[in-house]
Amino acid sequence: MNKGKLSYDAIPIPEGLDAAIDAGLRRGGRRIRARRLTRALAAVAAALALTLAAANIAPVYAYAADIPVLGSIVRVFHFGSGGEVTDGVELGADARADSVELSFNKAGSAAGSAPHYTVRQLAAPSRVVITLSGVRGMDFEALRGELISSPAVKDVYRSMILDDSRVEINVVLNEGWRCEVTEYAEPASLLLDFSETAAAGEVYYLRSEAMPWGEPLALLCEEYHAEEAVQVMTAAGSYIVAIGQYAGEQEAEAALAALREAHPDAPFTVAVGTVYEIPEE
Repeated sequence: MNKGKLSYDAIPIPEGLDAAIDAGLRRGGRRIRARRLTRALAAVAAALALTLAAANIAPVYAYAADIPVLGSIVRVFHFGSGGEVTDGVELGADARADSVELSFNKAGSAAGSAPHYTVRQLAAPSRVVITLSGVRGMDFEALRGELISSPAVKDVYRSMILDDSRVEINVVLNEGWRCEVTEYAEPASLLLDFSETAAAGEVYYLRSEAMPWGEPLALLCEEYHAEEAVQVMTAAGSYIVAIGQYAGEQEAEAALAALREAHPDAPFTVAVGTVYEIPEE
């Protein structure tokens, strides 16, 4: 017989070895089951992440699929900026149901990307302020007609800007409406998609005295460009320069004090209005 096997057979077996082996097997089984459970949970988490991503993306494509726009979605937002620095762009508009497409052409053909722009959504009154750079061609009355044909839009007017390559369009919303903006590329466009909402409440802001649409209005707005000053048409058809959106009077008064510390002659006072209220003269 093999001496090695005899030596192996002669090794004494410690007491309790069988129990230790059984316990080890049970622990190993738990570890295997735990690894399997971890993998299963990871798979569920991945599936859930894909489901949530689809839930976030689906509404965008749900309404976009019904709109005859050839192009890829760049971003969807309520306020922000985008586009590329360019010049010589022509702006057009086309109304469709509860949306209006702003299109961009250059040298007689559709632009691939939007010119640089900013979109701000402000209250008192509720409005979308769209600033476009590099735009030199626009039939404003035609554009206004397309926008105002939407049941969501109350009024449309231009801001007074001295730069002839920049335009700013104010789209005032009717009560109970809001706006979401989608940027498209190839071809370039901005889609204003309107939907109903239940927005309410008061908004405080800083305002100037009313003035006519003209160079002084533009200069005052430029002077407070760092404060993100905007132009607002009053109920009487004149214009004011407005700064800020504040939740309460105390916050607005503090903002006015800070403004006057930096600009002692700042011609602004605190004003308040409801979300959809157009300021008086």
